Amino acid sequence: MSASREKKKRQELLSTGTTDSKAARAAEQRAAERRSNILYGVVAGLFVVVAVALLVYNSGIIQRRQTAVTIGGESYTVPETSFYYQQAYQGFLNSQNGYLYAALGMLDTSASLKSQNYTDDQTWDEFFKEQAVETMRFVHAVKSAAQAEGMALDDEDMASFDEAVQSMKSSAAQAGYTYGSYLSAVYGATMTTSIYEECVKDQLLVSKYATTHADENFTFTDEEVQAYYDENKNNFDLVNAEYVTISGAPESKTDGEGNTVEPTDGEKTAAMDKAKGLAEDILPLYQTSHSLPQDYDESASYTANEEMRYSAGVLGDWLFDSARKAGDAEILVDEENSRCYVAVFRGRERSEDLDYSVRHILITGDSLELPEGETATEEQLRAKAQEILDSWDGTEDGFAALAGEHSRDGGSNTNGGLYENVPKGRMIAAFQDWCYESGRKTGDTGIVYDSSTGAHIMYFVGYGDTPYWYYACETELFNAAYSKWQSEMTNSVTAEVKGGMNAIG
Repeated sequence: MSASREKKKRQELLSTGTTDSKAARAAEQRAAERRSNILYGVVAGLFVVVAVALLVYNSGIIQRRQTAVTIGGESYTVPETSFYYQQAYQGFLNSQNGYLYAALGMLDTSASLKSQNYTDDQTWDEFFKEQAVETMRFVHAVKSAAQAEGMALDDEDMASFDEAVQSMKSSAAQAGYTYGSYLSAVYGATMTTSIYEECVKDQLLVSKYATTHADENFTFTDEEVQAYYDENKNNFDLVNAEYVTISGAPESKTDGEGNTVEPTDGEKTAAMDKAKGLAEDILPLYQTSHSLPQDYDESASYTANEEMRYSAGVLGDWLFDSARKAGDAEILVDEENSRCYVAVFRGRERSEDLDYSVRHILITGDSLELPEGETATEEQLRAKAQEILDSWDGTEDGFAALAGEHSRDGGSNTNGGLYENVPKGRMIAAFQDWCYESGRKTGDTGIVYDSSTGAHIMYFVGYGDTPYWYYACETELFNAAYSKWQSEMTNSVTAEVKGGMNAIG
């Protein structure tokens, strides 16, 4: 088996003002006539000066040249730092944690980040600035290493750059902005097209160097992968088990005003004793019939899982104990979580599912001509998918051409809808289940639907030769090596925050 098959997957977001000189001269001429006029003229003049100053300040001209941070002795301006600040902010918002914080009201995107606390001693604004500086330290160090080795962007890299700029221009047009004004709206008034584009080029160079470095240094032999698996089997093996969970929590009670009443220690003990009693009744039933009852008591729930992954706790620790043998059954008491289990171990194995390659065409509501405000139904999306599939000429090249014409998946529509060497667990369930369906073979087509993405027209290319356990072990080895190198590069330079940082956010 070759070493790394996932290398290429690792490469991975105004104004002007004038003064009224005639009015100023008129005020000056009337100075000798009435003292009050002098006062009014001065006040009016001050308002004009302040207005002009605000216009200039809001245009970003003053802050644009201010230094926000120095890294390794090199100064980075406000707009350059804003680029990474906004990337940190938007990246967090689009992450699972970002969605959670927003849903729980712990991050209000409509309010100033400087007025909201991330922790007791740090605001969200300070948090994202900290993240931006950390990223900039890494970018600075890697860019310096790339330049020292004579690495530069080639034609392929510049094609990626042109694509990124064009994507930003398209977003600007869709939002009703010019390219420059859109960048100002996204990254702040100090941002210019030239600064933005230089930042994008820096990121492309850093990505190129990091990918090359990883390919040359972070590959692992079959023996190294096997050794890592042997040391961490619980993280990669799957257990076939069934169990009955019996609640040992006291019945919830409320007082006369509807407030929840905390159960007494005696009530807690009695509830757990009852759960243990039920478990002791259930275990003999299994020992007699070799089958767990699935509907024994309202406080007991039955679960069967042929591909159970390890999770630390009373149940997981027992099931993944290396001493387990098929048919083992036992009562497990989880005092901490007020429950008991009657657990049965059926077997254990590592996932040998192979990776696969597949082409697909994603059909979404945007693929349909619907009246404004109308949401596409599953039936409509499936019908459109079938219409496209019916137009297919029966060849893989023909399918690739249809993907380029119709697919709404930005991650694959530029390469014929192709995803190569996909490991188990990466794709959504409907997509993955179709690929692993019994008897699946090269050239098979079909349509699957997922409510969160849309309808997928599938073309199966074939299975690879990398089992999931191997991929998972190799990935963890790679991630550990890359993280270590990333930390070393980041820590190789120091950063000092300057006054311009106050203009960001």
